Amino acid sequence: MTPTPALILNVNDDAASRYVTSRVLGLAGFRVVDAASGAEALALANEETDLVILDVRLPDISGLEVCRRLKEAPRTYGVLVLHLSAQAVGPGDRALGLEHGADGYLVAPVDPEELVAQVHALLRLRQAEREVKVLSREVAHQRQLLELAISCAADPIALYDETGRVLSANQSLYASRGSRAVHAPGRTLDELQAADAALTPYLDQVRVALRTGQVLRGTIALDSDRGPRYFDYVLSPALESGGQVLAVMSSLRDVTEARSAEEFREQFIGMLGHDLRNPLNALSMSAQQLRRKGGLDERQGMLTERILTSAERMDRMIRQLLDFARARLGGGIPVMRSPCDVFEVVRRTVDELRASHPGRVVLLESKGDGQGKWDADRLEQAVGNLVANALKYSPAESTVWVGAEGSAREVVLRIHNQGTPIPAEDLPHVFGAWRRGRRTASDTGAPSGLGLGLYITRQIVRAHDGDAHVASSATDGTTFLIRLPR
Repeated sequence: MTPTPALILNVNDDAASRYVTSRVLGLAGFRVVDAASGAEALALANEETDLVILDVRLPDISGLEVCRRLKEAPRTYGVLVLHLSAQAVGPGDRALGLEHGADGYLVAPVDPEELVAQVHALLRLRQAEREVKVLSREVAHQRQLLELAISCAADPIALYDETGRVLSANQSLYASRGSRAVHAPGRTLDELQAADAALTPYLDQVRVALRTGQVLRGTIALDSDRGPRYFDYVLSPALESGGQVLAVMSSLRDVTEARSAEEFREQFIGMLGHDLRNPLNALSMSAQQLRRKGGLDERQGMLTERILTSAERMDRMIRQLLDFARARLGGGIPVMRSPCDVFEVVRRTVDELRASHPGRVVLLESKGDGQGKWDADRLEQAVGNLVANALKYSPAESTVWVGAEGSAREVVLRIHNQGTPIPAEDLPHVFGAWRRGRRTASDTGAPSGLGLGLYITRQIVRAHDGDAHVASSATDGTTFLIRLPR
């Protein structure tokens, strides 16, 4: 279908000049509407108007005032204005016109080719702004979907600010305890504890999460209108770029009934991740097309790049969520075995991470035979998780070492770094779900993962009938070990 030509409103009290301009624009393929005064221009301009070519000196209303009114009116605030004047031609006139909201300023008489080129340039700007607005609305819509999912979730959820004051609690939290619920917005941790002493162990963990930024888990027994109920909870701090805790979200599961709410939550995560992929892919593709098209100013380019970065991060999270759901609900992550060289898989993974971490040294040593029947893509995912973690949680000047050794019975992979050791109390839980490593001094960015990488890594290895282990100390550094039987 042929797109409708842009609609231009040509405003000039000089009939001859108005005719010439409209004639040039009409021959260039634009739809043109004429107006001889400011009042007529304000009456004719509407939501369909793409551009107004506006004389500065009109008999009734100044063109500057017409421009201001167009930019303020709800139905025309997005219209582009190009001043075209044969009288107000000084630098001060042009500056005044632009200060009143005009998007361009030309001095008449103007060459027809220059006029058409200027109009095309402004219309490209209008189109780019429209596309950015569409993308921004889509991002906002996706955010609303996630917020709606939380508010409508079947599991109880509470949100605390950095002081521990209750920001919000969803309906499921109140329904789970009935009249015994005490999580009213605005209440402090001390007030909650005074209202229900049984919450004390849980609230103490909230205080720890606020102080340390660690993800914490536990179980608590609480009274409800249906009698005692048992809840598993996860406390998830939200950190700013400097590592300061901004809020803590608490999600609870009622595990009293035989049918665990855990299964429902994980099914919900899997469905949510699956349903978000199509609109997310459309969002990413649209932003890529906008970037390739060009013609964006600095701010629009920055917004487009931000959309792409956020979309890529959301896509990684969704993939992890889907893998997590498959592992927990489907009996493990499925693998498709075929003949491959695991050494080549490791080499390819290391090369990609070297390229994405310029300046970091990653040594690779291999020994023996790497041939076997494995799922190369899944092993690349597992090795990539481990090497990426080694780079993330070790000093920038240190070396990450990757070793691959093949024997008659198995292949053993080792990934070693000299970062801050994993605390002994955390070692048994390193491969658990929803766990993130502690931040290093050099890791100043915002948390970028869900804490599922190591959990998924072990599930991939176990799907190959192998296992993954970790050893960590201040003297020997941290080594992740993967064993893959042939």
